[in-house]
Amino acid sequence: MENKITSGIWFVFIGMVLLLHNINVIDFNFVPTLKYWPLLIVIVGINLMVQNKVYGNYIKIASNVLFLGWIFYIGITSPSTHWTESLLNNKNIQIGDLEDGQPFENNVQASIDSGIHEARLEFNGGAGKFELTATNKEQLLTAKSQDNAMGMNLQSTINEGVQELTLNAKPVSDNKKSGAVLIDLNPDILWDFELNYGAANITGDLSSLSFKNLEINTGASNLDLTLGAPKSETAKIAIATGASKIHFHIPEDAAISVKYSSILSKNSFEGFETKKNGIAKTANYDSADKKYDIEIDGAANTFKITRY
Repeated sequence: MENKITSGIWFVFIGMVLLLHNINVIDFNFVPTLKYWPLLIVIVGINLMVQNKVYGNYIKIASNVLFLGWIFYIGITSPSTHWTESLLNNKNIQIGDLEDGQPFENNVQASIDSGIHEARLEFNGGAGKFELTATNKEQLLTAKSQDNAMGMNLQSTINEGVQELTLNAKPVSDNKKSGAVLIDLNPDILWDFELNYGAANITGDLSSLSFKNLEINTGASNLDLTLGAPKSETAKIAIATGASKIHFHIPEDAAISVKYSSILSKNSFEGFETKKNGIAKTANYDSADKKYDIEIDGAANTFKITRY
């Protein structure tokens, strides 16, 4: 009975925090709470020590309530800049307040410099909805705010034969309401991506795109991407996130390895042969010439891979 009570306390706490956060009643920052995970070991130890004791049930309830109360206090009192900077590996990106001296526009584009066959994109954005496509063969990149609620600026440089792009996006409407942005990429270029964003919704079909690195640093977000077969020897995907939903659609014959060290997360990998010691692999991974290496790190995520 006491186990059901303590489990119920946890479910009620998590459900209420997520609900209040999603409807903007509270601004709960998840990442600062992660460093207190060793306290879970203390709670488990207390539960074992007082098991079958006269007042054991009351002690279990009290210890769990105190722990969750502390977590709630940390989550609602930590400023947004603290957890976003930590999540983005101290890259000093101020999500939602991107200022670099350039004006923000509703439409930006970058042309392809002559002789360029490889490009790198660093995308920094706050809350919003972003759709990625790979259909534009005339430009290297175009980005358009579909409702004029988002502003962007784009910088382009050449470094050792690689065209490097930095795309910043943030709400520019008077009420600071986030909007939708369509980002169209050139499919004939080999890409290297770094996506840094806050509580955003990112979708897209990148099945025609070739990339060698995809680094994703995000807060509580939804990410739904369709990828094609790997076109480089090892295409690496690194994800650092918390309380997010991540869904990749990958061809059924693609070779994939997934390394996951996430806490309190739900993982679903379709078509994988081995799943042990935090690593999942497809049957053809070791023998394939081209493959995906995926690594996900974070907490309270839902990570799903489906095959098509």
